[in-house]
Amino acid sequence: MPDNVGDFQLRFAELPLRLQLEGFPSEIAHSIARQWLCGIRSAAGGSNAYRVRLHKEPRLRFRPPASERLQRQIRLRASTVGSTTQLRMPGTRTSFIADRPRAEIEVHPHLLRHPGLMELAVGGALGHALALAGASFLHGAAVIVDDLPILLLGEAASGKSTVAAAALAAGGKVVSDDSLILYPTASSRFGARTLRRDLFLREGSRSVLPAPLQERLQRVGPAIDSRWVLGRGDAASAFRTAIEPAALCVLRRDRRLKAFRLTALNQARALTSLLEANASPHLLHPGFEGEQQALLSLWSRLTSTIPAFELRLGPAVLEAPAEVLAEVVARLQAWRADALASREV
Repeated sequence: MPDNVGDFQLRFAELPLRLQLEGFPSEIAHSIARQWLCGIRSAAGGSNAYRVRLHKEPRLRFRPPASERLQRQIRLRASTVGSTTQLRMPGTRTSFIADRPRAEIEVHPHLLRHPGLMELAVGGALGHALALAGASFLHGAAVIVDDLPILLLGEAASGKSTVAAAALAAGGKVVSDDSLILYPTASSRFGARTLRRDLFLREGSRSVLPAPLQERLQRVGPAIDSRWVLGRGDAASAFRTAIEPAALCVLRRDRRLKAFRLTALNQARALTSLLEANASPHLLHPGFEGEQQALLSLWSRLTSTIPAFELRLGPAVLEAPAEVLAEVVARLQAWRADALASREV
């Protein structure tokens, strides 16, 4: 294990949550804090934080991946034995016990050379910590366009990054294009906070960005699966850390459409979409009844508070992104206004 191993506490400004990393290399802990936009400090034991203990386990199976196979090697598997649930990824094994604010992470020593994979390994523990704190980790995007904060959910390749890029083309702001924390706020509403520092865009989404932002992109990853990165530090005015969403959109790609189709969703369908976007699948295994109830309560309150829609996108979003998104937002604003007016009546 690398030198300079210690205990570190991560702090999320928007949440009453502290994540204590115990036995972690300093470089790994600070890399995670940077990617998650967390405060970090050295920490001694005895705090009320959610504790994540790291152990070396050379007997775990892990073949150091070639760079072009690094992301493709990631496969999460969960299993429950007695009161303990284990989440497995190549080279790691994370153990949780329901209702207890701690996790044990065993890693193959070679994994410590891959900060990105270590971030994913700790992400399993973060999902448990969030559920215990009444919050949720989601695969989703969040943007602000024409002062309307929108939460976007969808499967891989559904258009989350494309809409995020289109928001910037329309003069809006982006919170994240992929990873979010959903949490209740003091105003009895809900916040969506980024869990990824930068935007990672594929070639198609890259072309949607306005030219000045395209000039700031950096290419990363192997040629067969590369991304274009827009750094938060390189375009600070284009980013926000969190929003209070006023609308929820479930994205679908539909090549039969020229532009888009927007339809209202009932609460049941919106709740199903939130369940599918849950990025902590191990919490759906037996034994996590309390955590599951907390997540369902959070999502039920969200879908009963803000309007939800299905947004089907056609090819025109790549050809005229700002115009298409502006029309989508105009319809969302009109729909919201009608809904508020009917409530007042």
